[in-house]
Formats: sequence, structure tokens, C-alpha cells
Amino acid sequence: MTGSKFVLGPWVRLEGISINQLPSAGKGVQPSNPASSTEKFSDGSGVTAAPTLKAFITSVLSESIPFWKVKGSSKKFPNSEAPVHLYEKTVSGKDLDKVEGMSQFSADRKDETWFCRRSCHRNSTEKRTASWAEFVHSFKEHHAQSEEAFTPTVIGAREAMRWDASGIDVQVHGGHWTNITVAVEEMKHKINPKPLKNRTFPVVQVAAMLEGNEEFLVVSIPLNDFDKSPYAEFARDKSLVTAAYTSIERIRVLPSNGDVEWIMATASDAGGVLPQWMQNLAVPGAIAKDVELFLSWIPRQRGESIPAPSSKSEGPEKSLPPAPASSNDAPPPISKTDFNPQITRRESSNKELPAAPPQ
Repeated sequence: MTGSKFVLGPWVRLEGISINQLPSAGKGVQPSNPASSTEKFSDGSGVTAAPTLKAFITSVLSESIPFWKVKGSSKKFPNSEAPVHLYEKTVSGKDLDKVEGMSQFSADRKDETWFCRRSCHRNSTEKRTASWAEFVHSFKEHHAQSEEAFTPTVIGAREAMRWDASGIDVQVHGGHWTNITVAVEEMKHKINPKPLKNRTFPVVQVAAMLEGNEEFLVVSIPLNDFDKSPYAEFARDKSLVTAAYTSIERIRVLPSNGDVEWIMATASDAGGVLPQWMQNLAVPGAIAKDVELFLSWIPRQRGESIPAPSSKSEGPEKSLPPAPASSNDAPPPISKTDFNPQITRRESSNKELPAAPPQ
């Protein structure tokens, strides 16, 4: 999968997609605040332009796999043996306007700024690191629950829709992707200082394993009109501002040394009155801090005694279902925090992200 050319596509974009572009046959979860019988909603079904589930998965993975070559600065944290490298790139609005498949009703788009982090961790259930099984359990199998459990700013998470992807596998960039899940997740984030309103981020999330390798991807795409779905809860809450993030997360065991490589790239817009330039200043530190939050949280799920970071002191400790019993397994972690920006293919004056170790 090395050497694949990164193609700028219309799916994994901060602009997001409509619920009418989701595949049909998604099973919805009724919200706790169901709509009245007089309100009109759409679940996206019956729209002829909607892709099949397999075509949707293939398009999303095709845009998400080939960009893993990055360079940048690094940060260190007390609870992580591994330094966290930070990168940044921008996709110009002019380039986005030219992408086939992007909405033609949105001209003169703003630039997309992507931020990325990369860290490599010893594959072990010891302090200041985590095992491959823990990463799979936390991020592939329980991504939203893990994120809510170890991220102090996440104050709510719910699955709103899910598709039956059993039996579906796809060939993308020379790799065979299987064990695929597709779901709509609604996340609620606490925002400070007041009087800023809390945010909600509705996304469709695609996760897949690379057959024959210890590697998986989790791709999140914003839904820009999820408030029109009968399965929306947070997106219909008037006390929240609907914001957007898109992200690509890749976790794999490196054949060269057996370490677990953890890469996450994201682009975001918190909406409301927060200027984008101000948000962009905060994002690199926030996504790097996620590594510290996860690695300080996971030992406590194993029953080890370790102090929590100061940001995790508020509220009771949250946990996930126990991981499968094995000598190298442990409970689940979480990935993102606060707002997330994206990554792009276009060369520009931005810092180049560093080349990953050879596979």
C-alpha cells in the first residue's frame, strides 16, 4: 500500500455530506426526544442518488488510505513513553471547488486546514504504553464509547444509526479491507468559557481492518443536515451548536519493530462565534493531548494505580466493557478531544508531514 497516490475526493471533507447521500437500509435508534407527528423528516432512504453500502465504503476508504507520509514537530507527555509528532497541511478552497462530486451550490470555499499527529507505542500492557489488543478494543470496536470514557470534554455519545456490513469486503489501493462497520454517531462536547454553547458533532463513521495485517482505519465524516433525520437527538437540541469535524485514524503494528503506530488526521469547524484562526491555534495541542489522556486512562482500566492528568479530575471515572481475556489485552481507550482539523494532498507552504516507517 505504499506509493498510492493521494486523490482529492468529495467524501472525506469538512464540508460533510447530506443524510440523502447515506446508503439505504440503515437501522435507526429512536432518540429520547422523538419528533412530533407533525414534523417532517428524512432518513435518506429511497433517494436514487444514494450509493450502495459497498460503493460508499469503497469511496470513503479510497480517499482515506494513501496520505500517510508526514513530518513535523513533537510533544512529550508524562504518561507516554512515545513522543507525539504533529503535522499540518492545507487544502485550498480553489482546489476544493474543482473536485468532482462536491456540491456545486457552494462556490468560493474556504481552505481546509488539516492537523495530524503520529506516535509509536511499545506493544505491551504496561504503564505509559498500550497493546495492539487494547487499541483494537478501544478504537475499532468501541470508538465512541472509548472517546467518551477518557476525554473530559465529551459529555455525551450515542449511536443513531447502523448498517449491516456483514459479508462486505472491498479492495482498495491493493489492500483487502474486511470486518467493516458503518454507523452514525452523535457526540456532545463541553465548551468553555461560558457563555459559549456546548457543541454536537454528528458523523457517519466507517471502520475497517486490513486483511493479513494488524492494521485498521476509522474514518469520520460530518453530516451537515442530520437535524432533519428522525433519529437525531443532539442535532435537534436547541441548546447545542452543531459543529463539524472529519478525521482519518490509522492504527497498525509496524512490521519493522512490532510497535503500534497511531496516526490521526483531522479538520474541524466548531461553528458559532469562534473564529477559525483561533480554533486552529488550539487544535494541535488538543489532539496531542488525546494520547496522554488515553495512556493515563488505560492502566486504570487494568486495575493499575496511576494518577489521572489534571484535566481528567472532574467527574467519576468512566469505563468500557472489558476487553477479551488474554495476556495482552486490557480495557478500552478514546481518541479525539475537542475540535479536529483535516489533512490534504496539495503541496503548499505548510509543514510537510514525516515519512512513516517502511511497512
